Formats: sequence, structure tokens, C-alpha cells
Amino acid sequence: MEYKEETTSIQGTWPLEQWRWKHETSVLAKKFLEALKDKKIIGLKCPGCGLVYVPPKPYCRCLSIPDEWVEVKDTAVITTYTFTGSWSFGGRLEGTGAPLVIAGVMYDGSDTQTLAILDGVDPDDVAVGKRTRVKWPENPQGGINDIMHSELI
Repeated sequence: MEYKEETTSIQGTWPLEQWRWKHETSVLAKKFLEALKDKKIIGLKCPGCGLVYVPPKPYCRCLSIPDEWVEVKDTAVITTYTFTGSWSFGGRLEGTGAPLVIAGVMYDGSDTQTLAILDGVDPDDVAVGKRTRVKWPENPQGGINDIMHSELI
């Protein structure tokens, strides 16, 4: 990932009066969560710039409205991570004694990141750029917890 210490300014007119500001985000969330029951991760693709949002968003940073549902893979790349220690809420996964490792992940086919708990890993084995896969529950319920746990691959 490249880091830049510059600010970009774009001159021009932003036609905000044509943009619809009210959206029903619960409809987006419902469709996203329903797909999880089938062990599928879906997001919304923006027609203006092509970005894919997982979880879905009702608007894009380019001011277009994402409107195409696309399926992304359940594999991802770690973009950031942290882990708890004994100073934080007990700092251990219940019953395991292992540190709780939380990662920002970007699913393959998505352009945005979300959080995942990395199960059964030593914090020393985790690094930005490493790959993960969702640990699907046997019977997904259509809730965000269905994709909350991942493992290194």
C-alpha cells in the first residue's frame, strides 16, 4: 500500500442538487445479511467509478449511487491489525488463553475494508498483506457474526 503526503484539489462544479440524499440503508443491510445465510458475501458496485463496497453503502465518494450487487470472495488481505493484551478486557479469547487478534481485511473483489477476528493465531504470525479466509459457521444465521471470524491461509 502506498502512502502519500499530499492533498489533491479538484476544481469544478459539483452538481449536488441532482443527488438524492435520502436512502434506506436497512434495505441494503437486509440484502447483505440474507446473502450470508448462503455463505455468500455481496457488495454494491458504483456505476461512476467502479468501486465495490462491502458492506454495501448507499452512496459513493464520487457522489454516484452504487446500484449493482456483486459477489466477492470469502478470502481477503489484511490491511491493518491489532491485538489485545492482559490489560484489555482480560485480553484473551475465552477458554483459550490466546490474545484476541482483530484485523482490518479487504475481501477479494472489494475496494473497502471491514473487521475480522483472526482465530487461533499468534500475533507474531500476523502481518499486513497476509491472506485470510472466513471461518463460516456450520449454519449461518444471516448476521454479521457469520463473517466475523477468519483464519490465516
